[in-house]
Amino acid sequence: MKKKKKLKDSEWGLSMMALAAFIGGSIGSQIIFFPDVPHLPSIYGCLTGSVLLVAGNAIYVFYKRMKHNGADNKNQNHR
Repeated sequence: MKKKKKLKDSEWGLSMMALAAFIGGSIGSQIIFFPDVPHLPSIYGCLTGSVLLVAGNAIYVFYKRMKHNGADNKNQNHR
């Protein structure tokens, strides 16, 4: 029987960490800068960093899949 692959061990683990970093950074900035309104520069900074990490991870995963599928297609015998 095939073992289930956990999400933290998958190739999308970096994206999950980026999401957690965004949530933690947003909450942390509200705790440190405790004004009546949200401290937007730090939230925008966390959002920008998280989006860059997710985009980089997506490019890596899709490139790896495309490269792997291309190698499989070359090894097949076409008649």
